[in-house]
Parts: sequence; structure tokens; C-alpha cells
Amino acid sequence: MKAIYKFSFLFLVVSFFTNHALTQEQIGVASAVNKNTTDLTLEQERKLIDAGYEIIQNHTIETDGIGRAQMLLLDGTAFSVGPNSSVVLDKFIYNPETAEGSLEVTARGILRIVGGKVTKKKPALIRTNSATVGIRGGIGIVQTNGSQTNATFLYGTEMTVTPNCVDLDTFGDQCSPDFATTVTEPGFSVSVESEDSEPSEPVQVTEESLDAIQEELEAPEEAPEEESATEETPAEETQEEETPEE
Repeated sequence: MKAIYKFSFLFLVVSFFTNHALTQEQIGVASAVNKNTTDLTLEQERKLIDAGYEIIQNHTIETDGIGRAQMLLLDGTAFSVGPNSSVVLDKFIYNPETAEGSLEVTARGILRIVGGKVTKKKPALIRTNSATVGIRGGIGIVQTNGSQTNATFLYGTEMTVTPNCVDLDTFGDQCSPDFATTVTEPGFSVSVESEDSEPSEPVQVTEESLDAIQEELEAPEEAPEEESATEETPAEETQEEETPEE
């Protein structure tokens, strides 16, 4: 699972926050952006974002089929957003003197979180349309597909998955904030089929499935346009050399 750590470079941009004045509302910065990623503002205005874009609380960061984004918050928490996904940073409170605070987001599609200082003391909460995933002091991936939520624990202290439980009759007395599946061993995932479904038992993820998830979060490398021209040159030169002189 060494692929888990290839995104540690994100933390290098922490220096951004020490060298730039932050607005009162800004809680982070887009550290890397690929293609069509937009910010849906509170005024419902869509703005294309790029690296260095200021992340504002309660705004929706959204990607299309080829869009991907990486965001870094003030406490060092990093998010990677895959294609056809969205994330709303609903609540972010951070006291740099005590490293205490809280983090709550709403997500759709595929999202990876690498927890920062806030998540070491209090789990980050990732809400989907069927469950709430709590990740404390570590790395996790949350995916949604329709009403289904799948959460994978990659590293850290623990991950807890709790169904939203809209229909309280589904589980009877079991449907409460305490009804959840907790994972403390990295490399396991938990799924919730719908908001009123019981969370599954933890299932160990395969290296192949994990690699597939990581690839979906990475931006595909595009071959430079010069390469094609460079490749044609030797063939053209050879043809010229072979042409007999008159």
C-alpha cells in the first residue's frame, strides 16, 4: 500500500499559509487542479478554479468527468477530489495555538482525506446521502454510487461508519447515533447500501482495487504535443537521406 503515501507532497504547500495573508473566510487553498473543476459560490455563481485558488467555507467544489482537484486546509488536512464528484466544506474550526477544532464536509463521488492536526483529536466527518464517515488521525477514501456509500480506511487511529437512518423503524432501537461499524485496522472497507441500511462488516480491500481507486484520483498524464513532432523527424530525415541525387 505504498501508493497511499505518494500524495504526501501536498503538505509542502503549507508554506503558502505562512507567506500569504488570509482573508477571514478563507480556510484553505487548491494545491493542484486538473481540467474542469468549479467553485459553486453561495450566490450560485460558477467559477473555474486553478492551483492557488482560495477555498471558502460552505462553497461547493465540483468536478466533471475529467476534473480532479487537491485542496489543503489551514491545519494541514488534504483532500483529493476525483472526477464527477463534489465536496462542500460545511464546517471548519481550527485553533493553531492548541491544534483543536472540527471539520465536517458533505461529499458525492470519490474523495480522499489525509487528516491534519484537527483530525488527530476529533474525527473529520464526511457526510453522504446514506451515511456519515468519521476518520480520526489518518487517511481514508469515501465513495458514493447512487444511494450506496463505501468507506475505505487506509491509515490512522480509526474509522466509523454510521447510516443516516431516516426510517427509524428499519432497525428499531438499533437505529441511533451509536449504531455504527468501527474499523481500527488499515486496509478494510465498510459499505452502506442506503440511508436506512445496516453497515456491512469490514471487508479487506485488495491491492488491485486500491490501485484502481488511487488511479481514479490521479490526473492522467498527457503526452506533450512536441513529442509527436519529434518522433516524425527521424523518419523524415531518413527519407531525405534515401532520396537519390539527380
